Amino acid sequence: MKFLRKISFALLILLIIVLAGATVVEKLFSTEKAVEWIYGAWWFVALWGIFALAMLAFIIRARLYRKFPAFLLHCAFIVILLGGLVTYLTAERGHMHIRQNEIHNYFVSEDGSRRIGLPFNVKMLYFDIVYHPGTAQPADYRSFVMVENQVHQISMNNIFRKEGYRFYQMDYDSDEMGATFLVSHDPWGVGITYAGYLLLAISMLWILFLRIGWKGVLYTAIPTVLVWLYISRINPMTPILRTPMLAAHVSVIMVAYMLFLFIAVTAIVGLFSKKKTEKFYRINSTLLYPAVFLLTAGIFIGAVWANISWGRYWGWDAKETWALITLLAYSLPMHGENIPFFRNHRKFHLYCALAFLVVLMTFLGVTYVLGGIHSYI
Repeated sequence: MKFLRKISFALLILLIIVLAGATVVEKLFSTEKAVEWIYGAWWFVALWGIFALAMLAFIIRARLYRKFPAFLLHCAFIVILLGGLVTYLTAERGHMHIRQNEIHNYFVSEDGSRRIGLPFNVKMLYFDIVYHPGTAQPADYRSFVMVENQVHQISMNNIFRKEGYRFYQMDYDSDEMGATFLVSHDPWGVGITYAGYLLLAISMLWILFLRIGWKGVLYTAIPTVLVWLYISRINPMTPILRTPMLAAHVSVIMVAYMLFLFIAVTAIVGLFSKKKTEKFYRINSTLLYPAVFLLTAGIFIGAVWANISWGRYWGWDAKETWALITLLAYSLPMHGENIPFFRNHRKFHLYCALAFLVVLMTFLGVTYVLGGIHSYI
């Protein structure tokens, strides 16, 4: 039991180190090298698999099923990892470049090495750019295709699905007479992963009601809704950001960051004030739940959005990776029952104060240091 516990948390810490190192490798060398050496390497997949097996063995050995909401939460993460493994092993992805009036029944694999056949024909009818009124700024990119005598539109955040294949608007030719589609075929992995997301949502809500009660959930929901309402009023010019998921994704993460900031400030006060140490320990150990769960919800809302927009729910962009690092880092003090270090009030406060550096790296460091497709605030 103690051995499994130590192995599980040691692997979690190792994953944090590897993930942080991967973003540095990507910055110093290239995205391709980071994928080749780390993200796409067999040992990285094996590391996640070993971590999942160790976690599963520990929760069974510790009889965590007697605390069913926590058991469900950990099982959700295992299901999500299983979905990722199935996608890694079975999914096919590639690109289809097609000109007006051309008919294709294949797409080219991501590495360009082979053609992958489709069980139907795709005819390109025409490509169209929709502009913001009175400007030359694109509002949307639209392709109209014919499949089995039916016309379908493929545009930003609007996928065309057919027999398990998904088509995404990716690029277009400079003469606007052709387009490039990202094509994804992942009939099993997405379903398993989304089932994990559903289990995760149920378990997080369940635990929140147990930990902070309905009043605590309400107090957490109010600022989240207010931030969501504010962001939803923004009308982004970039086509891919013109979706309701932007407000949902950003609002929950911003409230999570605000809670982490509060925890860090009170942790610093608790370090230097003996009178406040115990009080802030109780407050912060409770606030960790809505903070971590909001961050988790934001990450997986973003994953669903990415799957809708780019055909994959995880791409190991630096912002995604550091958000995951933040989640893993703050999950450690939530396990005070199993990690004696966090039962010491001063050590708990010290860790929470230092952990906020990870939040700053995720929020600011990625933007100004690492870059990537999320390199904005």
